[in-house]
Amino acid sequence: MIHIDINQSEGIAVLKPAEMTRLSETDFREITDRIDAYLENHDYLQGLVIVTEHFPGWDSLQAFASHIKLIKDHHKRIKKVALVSDSPLLTAAPHLVDHFVGAKIRHFGLDQIEEAKTWAAQPDQPSGRFVVLEGYPDDVVAIRAEGIITRDDYEKTLIPLLEEKIKSQGKIKMLYWCGEEFKGFSAGAMWDDARFGLMHLSDLAGVAMVTDVEWLRMSVKMFSPLMPVPVQVFHNAEIEDAKQWICQL
Repeated sequence: MIHIDINQSEGIAVLKPAEMTRLSETDFREITDRIDAYLENHDYLQGLVIVTEHFPGWDSLQAFASHIKLIKDHHKRIKKVALVSDSPLLTAAPHLVDHFVGAKIRHFGLDQIEEAKTWAAQPDQPSGRFVVLEGYPDDVVAIRAEGIITRDDYEKTLIPLLEEKIKSQGKIKMLYWCGEEFKGFSAGAMWDDARFGLMHLSDLAGVAMVTDVEWLRMSVKMFSPLMPVPVQVFHNAEIEDAKQWICQL
């Protein structure tokens, strides 16, 4: 049995075996359910703190498979993992797996539980942002995405900017540049992007997408025939062509 405590305000989950018995498929199902319930309303879990005297192992092949699935499905949505243990095996674990998972992993001794929680709860500096580009007409919103764009970047920066422009200009045109500094979108950001687009299709007069990211280029080209407005995709080197095209629509 596993004790699972999720601190909603700090965004961390603390896991601790109730007794040092082998881990079961049921244990991993319970962990998955609790983490998934939190992730339904959040982009990510800030930290996962695992407290154990030693690694107890698995009680079956199914338990091992559930453990691997938990890591595979969630490592990109967990920012940090703190392993709190005096076990030699778990002391070495961060060095063995750090290059294979998306979360940052760090080891702490059993006498450092509070330090582990503090580290896990401490967010890294924001890695993504929208930069508003100058030199465009009032009815054009031109932005450049940098780093990993999250839900916060949409809800605190881009959506208010677009809604303000729509209110003052009526229909707007948009230039969206995902250049060399762009690293990706969080799941929450992609949802907000789709939701805003569906709600405001009638408020758009044209969209210019500028990027060399192939999956973005293909996605926009795939859906552009369904859009009731002109949509054009440009490479990074064609930014001036994109600017001219969107301004002349």
